[in-house]
Amino acid sequence: MVEHTLITYLAHYFVLFPILKVLAINIQYFSSKRIIEEHMVRNLVTWGGMSDVVHVVIALCILGFKATTVHIGSFCLIGWPFIVDWNLYTAMFLAFTTIIVTIVGRFSLFYLHRDAYYHKFFSLYFIFQLSLGLLVLSSSTSYLFMGWELLGLSSVLLIAFYEHRPNPLKNGMRVMFIYDFGDIFLFSLVVLLLYFHIEDINDMALIQKHGCEWAMFLLIVACFFKSGIFPWIWIPRAMEGPTPSSAVFYGSLSTHMPILLLLRMWPRDWALPAYWPEVWTISHPANAIALAIAICVFSAFVTTHMSRQHSDAKNTVAYAITTQLAIIYIEIFLGFYTLALIHVISHGIYRTYEYMRTPSLFHLYHTMETRRPRVTSTGKHFESILPERFRKWLYSLTINEFGFLSRSFDLIDQFLGLKYTSFDKKAARRFTIAISVVWIVFSVVMFVLNRRLFNIEYTSNGNGNTVMSFIINWNYFSVNEELILVLAVGFCVLSFYNIRRIAMYFVTLACSAWSAGLVQALELIRNAHAQHLWSCVSVITLAIGFVGLACYSAYLSANNNEKQASFTAHLYRTPLSNVLLFLLGLTIVGMPGLGSFLGWEHLVHYAAPLAPHTVVKGFFILKLNTILVVLFYFSNFLGLPERKVQVLDHYKHDTLHLRWAQKHSSS
Repeated sequence: MVEHTLITYLAHYFVLFPILKVLAINIQYFSSKRIIEEHMVRNLVTWGGMSDVVHVVIALCILGFKATTVHIGSFCLIGWPFIVDWNLYTAMFLAFTTIIVTIVGRFSLFYLHRDAYYHKFFSLYFIFQLSLGLLVLSSSTSYLFMGWELLGLSSVLLIAFYEHRPNPLKNGMRVMFIYDFGDIFLFSLVVLLLYFHIEDINDMALIQKHGCEWAMFLLIVACFFKSGIFPWIWIPRAMEGPTPSSAVFYGSLSTHMPILLLLRMWPRDWALPAYWPEVWTISHPANAIALAIAICVFSAFVTTHMSRQHSDAKNTVAYAITTQLAIIYIEIFLGFYTLALIHVISHGIYRTYEYMRTPSLFHLYHTMETRRPRVTSTGKHFESILPERFRKWLYSLTINEFGFLSRSFDLIDQFLGLKYTSFDKKAARRFTIAISVVWIVFSVVMFVLNRRLFNIEYTSNGNGNTVMSFIINWNYFSVNEELILVLAVGFCVLSFYNIRRIAMYFVTLACSAWSAGLVQALELIRNAHAQHLWSCVSVITLAIGFVGLACYSAYLSANNNEKQASFTAHLYRTPLSNVLLFLLGLTIVGMPGLGSFLGWEHLVHYAAPLAPHTVVKGFFILKLNTILVVLFYFSNFLGLPERKVQVLDHYKHDTLHLRWAQKHSSS
């Protein structure tokens, strides 16, 4: 009884306390006449960190590492059960995350003293702490995915922390694209679990009974994207924020949280040595593990050479982090779970220390040079193992980022229009073509995976030969629902066309999100008599609305020849109005923590057991809209203003950034 009560209290504390801190900071900032008020923030960080540590110590003393499962019904009046599986991994990661957050928070108080974005940093910092609490403590699919989404959002906004520089904004958009692409795989896994009525992620092994061992592929890809393993090694490009965010996000916690998810969800009998005596077929689950190990080996090989040739301290550490993360994943896939746990915690602590000492790195380096004039050379093992010609060839590959790292990011730039100075018709046309191709490929993949629609059967003929036949059951194919999804993608394209017009942008964005939700709602009434009538009416209404908005957008484009450059804050008003517009966009797409998220989650919970493939398609459209919301906010409200008059007003309370902006802006 005591254990149940304590775990219930811890779940409420580590979820509600960060929310209260975020609200307190923003209410104080937007209501106070003083622009920079650090006293309350300092108290929240100091006393809040001490309170967190005390709670963790009490939990470890009373609960220890004993496995206990607690179901909290209707958590925070939301409606879904909050499942806490207290075990070794939960206890260790709760202590690890709490200590790192407390130390880095205390360090940030002095590092960001009198910075213009002081409140912004700690607001995002506490949102990040909220996401950690959900990821570490919750084992239920809804709350865990909520923490996963908030982790990505806070990471992206901290990459774009210095909003007056275009490069951090572009790198933030690139990472947002990668995060959302990986979220589709994890969401597909969540929908698969809900399809089999599995609420606890630790029961993932139960899907073996249904012949869905291939689901491990979804989990592996989602973790690889979040940790920056492959195909986009994004951690070096995320080093745009302040040193504390680099330490806590990419040095220790953000990139290491997928490993916690893998350690908790990965069934213990899904290790590569366990499958070794068996005969592998093309669909055998061991193939996914072997492929994942090969990718990790390749990523570790690439990043260890990249870290050796970089002269920048942060980038060197960033590539080294990716190398170690790849090794930790290999340990998990080989079944060394305890070793992986020790490795990930010790590596996170060491990288945090390494990032936090980078501001004084030159001082320490010169001090070491004075005490020991001879600098110790590194890389001698490469000289003894590899011939000189091969080493030079590797060095040339490293200089060119192995020929694929930069080109992989070029694809993202072309998709989002980041290569253009403004969002003109050419950028919109490229976006339309890219969206169309991606949607067609995605729809074909979902069609093939839908066993109710498409199946493969093997039959034997009279001669004893096996014949493979493709069976398509058109009874489960709804033309109206597919048309609604196509219209949702069309509204998404119109949102990109109207990215400079606030009213039209939000109208088309809402139409796209509403269409994606409408398809899931129609699945709930599929067996009703009026379902076909409702779907036909919805298609006709949305088609008329799409044609009208498209014509009006074309009319506005024809009569407006003014080209606004991106990332110039030309729509900047006040910080409060900017934040409210950004929150409005996130509310439309159902970002966790906002009111509409509850509606989306209820639709997913009820529609996933009926039509999981339709739910995944709708989520894919929402992810496209989420990317457009962030792109709309970054390109219109953030960046370096083109006119010095606007520069003076934009940075009137920030003398440090004002001097930088005046130097780089035009007359």
